[in-house]
Amino acid sequence: MQRSFSVITVALIAAIAVSSCGGSKKTVKRVTPGAWQAQPITIDGYNNDWPSPYPEYDDKAMLGYSVSNDKDNIYITVETGDPATQLKILKEGLTVWIDRKGDKDEVTAINYPIPVPEERNTGTAKHDASRPSNMKMQQGQSPSANTADKRRMDLEDRVRRMLPNANEYSLQGFKSCNLQFPILQRDSCGIIVGMALDSDNELVWEATIPFKAFYFKNEITRADRGKSISICFETTGEKRPAGQGSGGNHSGGGGSGMRPSMGMGGMGMGMGMGGGGGRGGNRSNTQNTADNLMDPIYKSTKTYKKFGLAFQ
Repeated sequence: MQRSFSVITVALIAAIAVSSCGGSKKTVKRVTPGAWQAQPITIDGYNNDWPSPYPEYDDKAMLGYSVSNDKDNIYITVETGDPATQLKILKEGLTVWIDRKGDKDEVTAINYPIPVPEERNTGTAKHDASRPSNMKMQQGQSPSANTADKRRMDLEDRVRRMLPNANEYSLQGFKSCNLQFPILQRDSCGIIVGMALDSDNELVWEATIPFKAFYFKNEITRADRGKSISICFETTGEKRPAGQGSGGNHSGGGGSGMRPSMGMGGMGMGMGMGGGGGRGGNRSNTQNTADNLMDPIYKSTKTYKKFGLAFQ
């Protein structure tokens, strides 16, 4: 009887162990298959070399992104069509973490651009004759829409003024090049970064990172196909001015071209709650609608994604 009980107990424990392993496997996040880069990416701040729309998108961070590799390099790009998110990146910087083991270790990173206080920028915004004047209400527009349009154009102008001065980056956790560099200077690791506004007013961030700068070997082989590598895109929100609450909630939809929620059409326009009579309510609605456009600049975000290395 004792022997039978022991056999049954061992069998039961084994069954529970198998069940637990199966359950744990279900919690493992999906690894996005790697994309083989047949031709090297030209790092010029434009997305001509990348798939359209970008295959990955984080609606909370309002960032689209894509990762690919050849045997020598990994290529990373981020883009956003939201002016407040663009301004946040320029004012506070964008950090791209790379974990060669596919985990969430924050050791190796590219910090680009190096944050530059807005008052130090002396660039001149390009004038677009096709844009309506900020001071004139367009026919058929409500005061709320007009205020939001003015806020949006102001954000776009600030982005254009700051962009020429986003010209430095820093590296950390790489094998031999952990310093701060001008973007025109090539570091000893061979890392190249670039950023620009494209024809759709998307801010496009790009980088080429040689495997020799951070991976276990100088170039990958067929044996490395499918091995996980993690990328994290981190933005830092600035402090919200005292007395200013959140402008409302954002929702997906719209955007520039086929990219989901990229442009300003992808931002929800919260109506707000105006107190008192009609005029007081209209002013509140108008301000809240405009404040919604600024919300992303006050939000810090982290977007993690695990990719499998490709090889052909």
